[in-house]
Amino acid sequence: MKHKDGNMTPVSAHRLPRSLPVVETGTRESALCTIANVATALDTLREVRKHVRGDHKRRLDDVAVVLRVVALDAQATYAITDEEARSFIRDCRSR
Repeated sequence: MKHKDGNMTPVSAHRLPRSLPVVETGTRESALCTIANVATALDTLREVRKHVRGDHKRRLDDVAVVLRVVALDAQATYAITDEEARSFIRDCRSR
């Protein structure tokens, strides 16, 4: 996409923020919100990754690994099943 001065402007990978419920920190519900936020961040990283090369791709891959560890830790800490996490993410995205 060209800006009026002729320079290329990056296409935004930003999406509208999800409407997640207000929850207390350190709870099972906050862990579900963390998992949902990680899922959204991973989706965004996948889109951004399509537009970068080389070392930038590797760095995005490293960030994705860290995000997955955060989500898995939250899931394990509160014994959240995969299906429960998927259901929560679907509910958040449908709002």
